[in-house]
Amino acid sequence: MDSDLSDIPYPGPRRPGLWPGLWGPAVILVCGVILSLLTARLASDMAHQLAHQRYQALHQSLVSQVVIHLARLSQEDEQLQELRASLATGLQDGISLRIDTLERHTKKPLIQLGSSRHPAGNDALRTELQTNGRHWMVTTWPDTRMLASPARRLGWLAAASGVMVTTVAMLLALTLCRQAARKDDSAHRLAGLNRIADQRITNLQVEKNVLRQALNDSESRSRDLVTLSGAIVSELDEQGQIGFVSAQVADVLGLAPSDLANRPFSELVAEPDRERFDQCLAAARQEATLARVDVNLLHRSAEQTVPVVVRVMVLKDPIHGVTGFRLSAIKIANGYNG
Repeated sequence: MDSDLSDIPYPGPRRPGLWPGLWGPAVILVCGVILSLLTARLASDMAHQLAHQRYQALHQSLVSQVVIHLARLSQEDEQLQELRASLATGLQDGISLRIDTLERHTKKPLIQLGSSRHPAGNDALRTELQTNGRHWMVTTWPDTRMLASPARRLGWLAAASGVMVTTVAMLLALTLCRQAARKDDSAHRLAGLNRIADQRITNLQVEKNVLRQALNDSESRSRDLVTLSGAIVSELDEQGQIGFVSAQVADVLGLAPSDLANRPFSELVAEPDRERFDQCLAAARQEATLARVDVNLLHRSAEQTVPVVVRVMVLKDPIHGVTGFRLSAIKIANGYNG
């Protein structure tokens, strides 16, 4: 069973879809266009009103000039010539002027200045004057471009500014939506990786439980085999001291395993057989094979010995070399000839 978490597969790209939060740029676009149009309309109306007020002020200025000249001069010809020259000098482009006398039944004006290509007849202003017992009618009318051009220009400027601001705001919102989409994709990928990792961890946990159960079964099997064999099984360190001894030592020698911890195993061997036991350990260490020797082990009661067959295997570590021994001692029913 594979237990490596480094080969977690990529969960795959997310299905393409709309960026999250696109309603934000849409709202900005709609609201920006509406506000731009409203602002352009208001600015255009305001510019038109200001242009109309300026035209009215110019009309009043022309009327004032006419009043001043008519009040100062008495002869009509000189009066008209001087008034025509003065008004022609001060008349601005886009305004036409006409002066009529109400005492004559004629359609020909006394003075007519200016030429409007597109006269706005509906915006014409008329002022009736009475000087020196005579009645005059001063009429002015503007060119349509004089009133409409500023309004149109300001309206387009306001609309263009609004569209520009709306475009910048919408682009910023789209950038944020793109970043949010990237973060969402990253979160989706991480969630997929987490799910796969969780599944792998679950599999590893199952594998661990299986291996633990197999280890427990193996340990139980080993204990059962040792118990059924009736042999004393022990592990010694490099100096021959007991690190582990099976419970069968109590049946064979009448000694408790806990009493033998960290004691040299050679102390359990009868004095005449200790040299051969040490030679068996040395042979196992040198040849790294199974070594066998028949010895007598001391029973708890000093008067009794137990003949056994001792088999020894050396424990070796690739780094430290020999680290100890593992041996078994099987009781010999008929004894041996030492």
